[in-house]
Amino acid sequence: MKIKLITLLIALVVSLSVQAGLWEKMTTMGAPTVKPSSVYLIETAGWNIRVYEWIPADNPNTRCMFAAGSQKGGVACYSIND
Repeated sequence: MKIKLITLLIALVVSLSVQAGLWEKMTTMGAPTVKPSSVYLIETAGWNIRVYEWIPADNPNTRCMFAAGSQKGGVACYSIND
């Protein structure tokens, strides 16, 4: 009985994970993919932070950066003309 319950719980978790992936695909279907203008890593005391930079299509006077670590991430944009 315990093995059946564990198997059922594992199947439920896997099913929810698959459904989340399908939802993401459905909601972004047809959206264009833009490659970042620059991608690099920042070494910070054992934490490799990934940084992506791009210029938004609707505002060519702005540069945006997305930094992602294992715990958090964030976006910042600034004017190129300043």
